[in-house]
Amino acid sequence: MTIEELTQFANEFLRKHYDMALDIPIIINRRLRSTMGAFIRDEDSPHSIEISGNILKYGAKSAILDVLYHELIHYALFIRGEPFRDGQVHFEAELRRYGVSSTSSNFIGRKCEFTCDGCGDSIDTTTQAIAKNPKAYKSRCCHAELIYVGERIYDGTEVV
Repeated sequence: MTIEELTQFANEFLRKHYDMALDIPIIINRRLRSTMGAFIRDEDSPHSIEISGNILKYGAKSAILDVLYHELIHYALFIRGEPFRDGQVHFEAELRRYGVSSTSSNFIGRKCEFTCDGCGDSIDTTTQAIAKNPKAYKSRCCHAELIYVGERIYDGTEVV
């Protein structure tokens, strides 16, 4: 999905639900890893909405839009002078009202999967060093060797 497409979806969402337009840029931030999106503001003015490069690379369209809409609700409530922070009752009610997820609970990205050589438990990690040299690491369950199974892509459509 491109910046132009994200901006179009953003303006449609804001116009339909808040009767406003997006007056700040949407920026792709490739450094965001655990956070999929962020509403960036100065003390009293909005600055931008940042979307993780990982979500654009690996995420399903529904997951991308869910993150975008979450950040847009932050933005809209901030502009209106209403409670806009995660966890605040009004903000969480707005998320429910529009069917948008609360702070991301679904992983989006790439994980390496291993099996414990001792008990056979499945283990996954985003740590690339383990994938490059699994012999240097032991499982937490049995302290046994890790057997590399493969890589798995999570697109945000399943709870991990």
